[in-house]
Amino acid sequence: MVLERINNWFNLSKQYFFTYKEGFFNLSFLANSPDMIVKSCIKMPFMKVDEERQMLYSDTPFVKGEFSYVELEPGLWIMNSTMLYKNNVSYRPIYDKMLESNYYCVTISLVENKFNADFYEFDNYKVESHSITFVKPATDFLFCHFKGSKEKMYILYFSETWAKNNIMNSPSISIGVKNLFSNKSIEVLNYIYDKKEFSGLIRNLSYYFNNSPKPNLLELKKITYHFFDLFFSSLEKRDTRESFKLSLKEQMKIEKIEHFLKGNLYNKFPGIEIISDKFNIAPSTLKRSFKLVYGTSVFKYFQNKQMDLALDYFKSHDTMVKDVSQIFGYENVSKFSSAFQKRHNMLPSEIK
Repeated sequence: MVLERINNWFNLSKQYFFTYKEGFFNLSFLANSPDMIVKSCIKMPFMKVDEERQMLYSDTPFVKGEFSYVELEPGLWIMNSTMLYKNNVSYRPIYDKMLESNYYCVTISLVENKFNADFYEFDNYKVESHSITFVKPATDFLFCHFKGSKEKMYILYFSETWAKNNIMNSPSISIGVKNLFSNKSIEVLNYIYDKKEFSGLIRNLSYYFNNSPKPNLLELKKITYHFFDLFFSSLEKRDTRESFKLSLKEQMKIEKIEHFLKGNLYNKFPGIEIISDKFNIAPSTLKRSFKLVYGTSVFKYFQNKQMDLALDYFKSHDTMVKDVSQIFGYENVSKFSSAFQKRHNMLPSEIK
């Protein structure tokens, strides 16, 4: 018992320090409950608090931004953060083993990364990513953020008791959703969501977090229930039986690979072997782990990001399809047009 308490004390002390590993500054926070998360964040250096608006402000060598938190009802919280990362930063939850850890977490992330381009007509280009992450109580997990990235997160925290009363006992909840909560092998689920389906929700969340002198509990509660509806609906479109179980080191490596791909969109796909050699990972492990985290193959992910960037390029430049296909490393215009059509349901020529 004494040794257990000593180990627990040592684990909790991590929230007061940062470490540097694998190219990231790692910051830990106490994550047993939303209330403890807020209190843990308040204790971080350079943190300012606005109690009336229930907001935290931070401007450190690592990150600049703001963080809002609202307890909507017992066992249900919603949070919002807007951050600019000045360095590569990873956050890792820690748990006080002497206290209860019984909160689920659902996060909508919108990330904008800026990269330098190799072409004279660009100074840089931006790549947007959007995903949903579901994490069960007391799960060890890593949140990686790259230098220069801007990120908005909308986060729901709800307790096991709240979930039992409002989700598991609801007659309208599907078997697939109930399986997500009851299946002990599923700890973390991450996938790319449909931007069109979630655009209204994100717009409303942004409005009420940014334009109210203090939290509007009624409106935020209505939006939160809509958040749940969209989340459960999106689960119906995917296989929730497989949760990704990677070590923290493997998870960080896969996120580095994803960042590397986004930074090389104005080139040909580098190839699995080259990526494997660069990041010291077996090709089979790369393919399996990447699909577990991002829900698609390495090549398909790269190609989709290319086609999204190509669409933005066509909208802002008056240029020929042949020239754009070459910019993105396609020697064959028909293959580029086919890839573009698969992604956007229209040919490049239809944009003009």
